[in-house]
Amino acid sequence: MNWVKFCVAGGVAMMAWAAAATAQEKFELSLPLACEPHKTCFIQSYVDLDPGPGARDYACGGATYEKHNGVDFRLLSADAAKKGFAVLASADGKVKATRDGVQDIFLRDNKPDDIKSRECGNGVVIDHGNGFETQYCHMMQGTVAVTKSQAVKRGDKLGNVGFSGMADFAHVHFTVRRNGEVVDPFLPDAKDGACQRDTKSTGLWQPAAIAPFAYRNGEIIMTGFTGGAPNLDALEKAHTVIDPLHAGSPALLFYARFINLLAGDRIRIVVDGPGGTLVEQLSEPLERNKATYVSYAGKKRREVPWQQGRYEARAEIVRDGGVIAAAVGQHDMAPVKAP
Repeated sequence: MNWVKFCVAGGVAMMAWAAAATAQEKFELSLPLACEPHKTCFIQSYVDLDPGPGARDYACGGATYEKHNGVDFRLLSADAAKKGFAVLASADGKVKATRDGVQDIFLRDNKPDDIKSRECGNGVVIDHGNGFETQYCHMMQGTVAVTKSQAVKRGDKLGNVGFSGMADFAHVHFTVRRNGEVVDPFLPDAKDGACQRDTKSTGLWQPAAIAPFAYRNGEIIMTGFTGGAPNLDALEKAHTVIDPLHAGSPALLFYARFINLLAGDRIRIVVDGPGGTLVEQLSEPLERNKATYVSYAGKKRREVPWQQGRYEARAEIVRDGGVIAAAVGQHDMAPVKAP
């Protein structure tokens, strides 16, 4: 081989080695929990990129709050968490620290001193090398399944989603750090709190893993018919515990649960029955952002039972004059049972 050919061949080999080394060193994340996106789990809050007193997520939206340092993957309720949703290692690594033994109690029902210095609740920290580590918080008491210094692979079970520590809903709080500093897994190279509208980047995430969680700043996570006014705190504890609707119910209501609403958003609910439209309601604009919210519309029953047949309803988030999210529901009303 002459000198030119040797140099070219050597250069190609070095480029191939460098490309292989870069690919080997690339740090990618898979989802930190096993669930069905937008059905059983949702992103409640993103990392706050605003260095000042305000709050801003990676897409320049308001789906976060001041100084929030992770991504919150939430479930429908605490009752849902008790069915067992696995928290998973997002990448290969070695367990750096664990904690278990903190009770699963909502913050609103807890005393601040009871969780002082244990705000993360039950959790795990994994060292992935090259300065990266991930932290998984608010896991269910008694479910932490790994120990310090244990080697883990991507997808290994770490425990179950819970609501221990500083938690007001069932979720896993997922934090990524690089060389000790928090980074946003959606926008890891953000400079000075800069966000990016309509970004197509998947950040540190595996593209296929994060694709189902396309960015949404305003989402309807649940709807249903009920015979009584729903309570948001009660729904956070048990999403299936509502007043069942029947022909003798004192009211016929359709409700919707929302996350990440913005100031100025309006909620429209339309309910149709066998005899036509029962109610069409458009709320006043929200005065401030709402991380979680419930709205309902309907009618009180007169002396006669509700008419037999199908009832259909639709809930919408109206923002800047347009509908950004909608969900529908239906209920088949059976006749009153004979005594």
